[in-house]
Amino acid sequence: MESLIAAVREREGAALFLAWPGGFDLDRGDRVEDVHLASGAALEGFADDGAGGTFFFCGEGGEERPILSADSEGAAALAAIGLHEMGGRVVDPITGPSAVAA
Repeated sequence: MESLIAAVREREGAALFLAWPGGFDLDRGDRVEDVHLASGAALEGFADDGAGGTFFFCGEGGEERPILSADSEGAAALAAIGLHEMGGRVVDPITGPSAVAA
């Protein structure tokens, strides 16, 4: 299966759509503050949320790993189990980009 991150990077229109209005920017996955999980599992930042937060893959593996959304104020929550699930939330084929605000 093709990497969703690679597919978005290869399609400028998809990347631009996710960046605006979605606020999902694959070019900005770094975080200034040191972030870690209490379990000690690895965190890999891979995208910015457009409001100072960061999306992280949790643990080892590929795009099927759980995704943590951490905001700029220090709060964090599970966003999805894998990038395919998260992609369905960003661009739902039935409701469209409005699913982002849900």
